[in-house]
Amino acid sequence: MIRVGVIGAGIRGRMYSETLLQNAYAELVAVSDTSAGAIERIKSMLPDTVKFYSDFKEMIDKESLDAVIVAVPDFLHHDPVIYAAEHGLNILCEKPFSTDLNECMEMQAAIDKAGVKCMVAFENRWNMPMVAMKQKIDEGVLGDIVNVNARLNDKIFVPTEMLKWSKGSSVGWFLFPHVLDLIMWFNGGKKVKQVYAVGTKKVLASMGLDIYDSMQATVTFEDDTSATMTSSWILPNSLALTYDLKMEIIGEKSTAYLNTYDQCAQVFSDKAENLHSLGTPIDGTLTGNSNFMTHHFINVLRGTAELDADSKKGVYNTKVICAIHESAAAGGKVITL
Repeated sequence: MIRVGVIGAGIRGRMYSETLLQNAYAELVAVSDTSAGAIERIKSMLPDTVKFYSDFKEMIDKESLDAVIVAVPDFLHHDPVIYAAEHGLNILCEKPFSTDLNECMEMQAAIDKAGVKCMVAFENRWNMPMVAMKQKIDEGVLGDIVNVNARLNDKIFVPTEMLKWSKGSSVGWFLFPHVLDLIMWFNGGKKVKQVYAVGTKKVLASMGLDIYDSMQATVTFEDDTSATMTSSWILPNSLALTYDLKMEIIGEKSTAYLNTYDQCAQVFSDKAENLHSLGTPIDGTLTGNSNFMTHHFINVLRGTAELDADSKKGVYNTKVICAIHESAAAGGKVITL
């Protein structure tokens, strides 16, 4: 049995905890969070055997763990990842790996020194439409990918209500890691040559949040193919889903389209309501891409699956998105990697 501790008891921490309870090879041992309120909210969802801590270091020191899942805000991954690695624990870390490239390098160095496994939560690699598309690409149906246009947006609910810490992040850090990872997964991991990006601050700034409403980036790869990424998190709250993810993949042989927003049943009355989507529990079993990803992590530790989306990919993802933010902050300056 693989003994796991979860660091962070927010939305993602609760999801990981519930998923671990459904895995026959994992045991949820403990959960830590600095917020007493978050701990109280998660307690009612979990069995009495689970222990709770206000300090992740105390949890790691006191419990006999095989792995931890780091589910704290974007900019707080550094310390728990390094502490876990120094204690010989395997790690599943939320994306982005870090919002600071120097921190990423320190985290990677600690992981390499300890020889532990670390996976970054690029969960769309376990998103069923994305998996089906990856299979077609690997079969050569599209040929070499020439261009990708990707759009991932969120409701304004996300930066204003769901994320109490959004002012410490950005739409680029919260959404671009997903689409950049998908693009590089689809194109075989081509290296990025340069980036160009712009951003808009208007709506959220008027609400006292000095963060981008939207960002758009053009990424050019080493073979001069390119991709565009657009993300906004000010869409109306009346949308049925919290997110809107669409991709156009143009290949030498054919073109493909992905649209996860349509993977649902909707009811429209005085407000839009999402009745069913990918991830809806079936017979009590959680079926979302994040759940499949968590089970994959456990299988990696069991030795029955290959490590995918490792920390080195997380470091590179951060490197590119740091360049995107640098370009946007400079008013669209082209940044060469």
